[in-house]
Amino acid sequence: MRILFSMLYAPLIYFSFIYFDINMNILLTFKLFPLFMSVLVTGLILKSYYSNNSMVLKVANKLKKFNINIGDDSYIKRSTLFWVGVSFVNVLVHIYMYLQSNIELWVFYASVGWYSVFIIGGVIQILHHQFIYKNRLG
Repeated sequence: MRILFSMLYAPLIYFSFIYFDINMNILLTFKLFPLFMSVLVTGLILKSYYSNNSMVLKVANKLKKFNINIGDDSYIKRSTLFWVGVSFVNVLVHIYMYLQSNIELWVFYASVGWYSVFIIGGVIQILHHQFIYKNRLG
């Protein structure tokens, strides 16, 4: 349900503003919501790193139930900082999209485009684990 909401939020706001001919300056307030949520997620990931209760480790443990070999818990805990960086890149792109006047570009990024940042981060994480981390171990 959360994924569906995140994918539909921006298009619904955009089309309702066009359909009801509402002042586009009010749209700037609505454009802040995805940015705010991104900042919040980045803060939560960073907090989880310092509290030794890694959100990344929790997600990885859920994936292990599907027989996905992710690696040892110490590697996953250390990779939490990488995910803070990925999430921060997402915040920077949200800021860029917020400042742009192209509403269609913002709608695309706020609804589905931000997934690409995390998918690319996941691919980098997998490649690092496969080719760098495992080679250091032996």
